[in-house]
Amino acid sequence: MDKERMGAFISRIRKEKKLTQKELAEQLHVTDKAVSKWERGMSYPDISMLESIAEILEISVLELLEGERISDDASIEKEEAQQLLCQSISISDDEINRKHIRSKSIILFAALIIMLLLSIILNILNYERDDGKAMLSVDSGAYETVLDDNGTVVFTDPQKALEQLAKDLGVSDAYKKEVQ
Repeated sequence: MDKERMGAFISRIRKEKKLTQKELAEQLHVTDKAVSKWERGMSYPDISMLESIAEILEISVLELLEGERISDDASIEKEEAQQLLCQSISISDDEINRKHIRSKSIILFAALIIMLLLSIILNILNYERDDGKAMLSVDSGAYETVLDDNGTVVFTDPQKALEQLAKDLGVSDAYKKEVQ
């Protein structure tokens, strides 16, 4: 089977039948771009459409696969017919596999882009939240202060304030033990 030969044959027969690519496409429920691709030898019609194409163009499926008219007195041998059908099925399988690979690639690429965007958004939100500085949990009761007798501000529970500060700053346990 030859894409260019089949495409030229479809084009020639379509024109003989005075059909436009659009009219043929409508009858086959495909786009005129698909018919154009077939006729230019860019792709094969799907195997499931061969019978419909042959019927509309009033040719045999074997003529379609061969890309030429087969005279009535000429006969095609069983092996040749089987070989043509096997080639057609193989081409169809290859086309399906190519589409699956392309789909998987697109999905993988989209997933990577989404993960990258999510990472960027989370980093921006984190940066805006703390403006690059550590955030203290000032709502925590650990930072409660009072004035002592000299009028100095002191923590009501200095140990609790240090523990909360270490937690807010993400200081390791080893450092916390040194402070104590």
